[in-house]
Amino acid sequence: MKYTVALVGNPNSGKTTLFNSLTGSNLYVGNWPGVTVEKKEGDVKNTTENITLVDLPGIYSLAPYSMDEIVSRNYLLDDSPDLIVNIIDASNIERNLYLSTQLMELDCPIIGVLNMMDVVEKKGISLDTESLEKSFGFPFIKISAQRETGIDELIQMITKNVKKKEKRQMPRIFPLEITTVLQEFDALIQKQHPDVLSNYPMAFRSVKLIEKDEEVLGKISKSTDLLEDINRTRKKIETISGHDVDSAIADYRYRFITKSVKNATKIVRENTDHFQEKLDKVLMNRFAALPIFFLFMFIIYYVSITLVGELTVGGITWFINDILIVNVTSVLGNLGAEQWLIAMITDGVITGVGAVLTFVPQLVVLFIFISILEDSGYMARVAFMMDRVFRRFGLSGKSFIPMVVGLGCSVPGIMATRTLENERERKLTAVLTPFISCGAKMPIYVLMASVFFQTNQTLLVFSLYITSLVVVFVSGFILSKTWFKGADSGYLLEIPPLRVPKLKNTFTQVWQRIKEFLVRAGTIIFAASVVLWFLQSYTLGLQPVESADQSMLASFGMIIAPIFVPLGFGNWVASVALLTGIAAKEMIISTMSVLLSGTEGGFTMALSQVFTPVSAYSFVIFVLLASPCMAAIATMKKELGNWKDFIFALAYQLGLAYFVALIIYQVGSRIFG
Repeated sequence: MKYTVALVGNPNSGKTTLFNSLTGSNLYVGNWPGVTVEKKEGDVKNTTENITLVDLPGIYSLAPYSMDEIVSRNYLLDDSPDLIVNIIDASNIERNLYLSTQLMELDCPIIGVLNMMDVVEKKGISLDTESLEKSFGFPFIKISAQRETGIDELIQMITKNVKKKEKRQMPRIFPLEITTVLQEFDALIQKQHPDVLSNYPMAFRSVKLIEKDEEVLGKISKSTDLLEDINRTRKKIETISGHDVDSAIADYRYRFITKSVKNATKIVRENTDHFQEKLDKVLMNRFAALPIFFLFMFIIYYVSITLVGELTVGGITWFINDILIVNVTSVLGNLGAEQWLIAMITDGVITGVGAVLTFVPQLVVLFIFISILEDSGYMARVAFMMDRVFRRFGLSGKSFIPMVVGLGCSVPGIMATRTLENERERKLTAVLTPFISCGAKMPIYVLMASVFFQTNQTLLVFSLYITSLVVVFVSGFILSKTWFKGADSGYLLEIPPLRVPKLKNTFTQVWQRIKEFLVRAGTIIFAASVVLWFLQSYTLGLQPVESADQSMLASFGMIIAPIFVPLGFGNWVASVALLTGIAAKEMIISTMSVLLSGTEGGFTMALSQVFTPVSAYSFVIFVLLASPCMAAIATMKKELGNWKDFIFALAYQLGLAYFVALIIYQVGSRIFG
């Protein structure tokens, strides 16, 4: 028999780490039906049962404030998993248990997983799982997902509990008077409105109707009698509690949690480790936090771009040009291959794909640094500090998270905007996230920096990062006052404890990002390099060309080239490269490499004939700010939800990229010549 287990928990509770530990990273990734929130499934390892673990998006509650919460709640209600594994950050237990009190209303067996127990024990605190089980009515287990302690015991507990169908009696969370009102309301629903959400668990249905949950009310007919019954019940609760219904229900949940945790908590010894508190005072200092962040980013770019580049780029280029191409040409020649086939393989495939692969070591180091900052908990602190800055420009600190994700790839970055509760901020962030440079654009910057700015490579790349932030801030301010007008949302973000990143998680994340890069190099770029070689090697009459300027590709490039003349790169090579970059940004390098292969003086000399230092900087600015690749554009369309906002977003991104590049070239060429 096949069982399904749902993994539910707050963001930053260690859910992804636990998922990887339970499944051995044997996961299946897709999207939830109708939305682009990522769906992960994997088979639980080391068990005799056939158990599939479904990793639900990290949520704070079952209220329908964000798409993540809607997706998670709909899955728990509609798909009815056999068991819920509720992961709880034990170092912030009261906040995490709020979700648990809502999960208890779903009539589904639960296991409470107290994660980060190593942090709790370090503080000299002991938690009694038997006391918590007595209070909440379901079993608890202590683990540390990062250190992989307690994982085998958890798997055994899952195997044991997934077969159980009997329902535990739910403890009384609300005071007797409120509980009586809820029971009377539920009896009223069953008697007078038996068809209303009859498939919902009774406790969950009653509370959500009384809270006037938008998603729930949207699924019932607007019966006047039912709404009157709801309003009468709300007035009773307000009279008893002295507060509005939402505040009263939340307050009673926290009272229950606080009492339960107090009974289960024992101070074993005094906490003498105050290092993290002292470190947070520096990292989250209102004046020092952002300068420290920018210093970190500068160091990261310096190490990954300059230091690693100096060690690897020359050697890889030498291997491709002097070893690989020479030997492949010799082998194919000895086998009697036609000259056109040799040229296609060497000048097309190897040159095009090799131009992109040259920068893989730098991307690996860059992604390692970014992963470490994320896993350590530092990026969550930066997002919190950024809230103060972002709010002045129509965004919230939560908008910073998709932009951090976008450093790897714009597609998951845009998808991550689903975690924003406010629709205006969600759409605005989806439009602005592509301005943050993704990993695919990085090789373009590195190439231009190494050719035209050899002594200031790090400074150039870092200036692009600063430019993207300035553009995000200015655009956020303008668009929040015009196209995306609306009220701001509140900001809730869990600050995880600072931790030493787990190497396994770091390398897994880096490998996933690099693998995507390599897959595109082996598919899209491979195929496109062959097509580009053919188009630049033959005329419209399919005759071999003596010069690439006579090719059919050059003919088309010369038609669109005048558009970019004011930006300083109005030649057909640069124009065609930008066009192919729509498929994948890495194609820009491959295109120029293929088109300029065989040029006297080599690729570097050929580039210096196409660009000047000023026009090269203008070019990378345009690449930085212009609309992203086709995959990211399609994702942005889905997130924005309508053609009007989508077309505006494309027009704004392209128009802004053209305008900024125009200013840079026109001003720069007058200053530097």
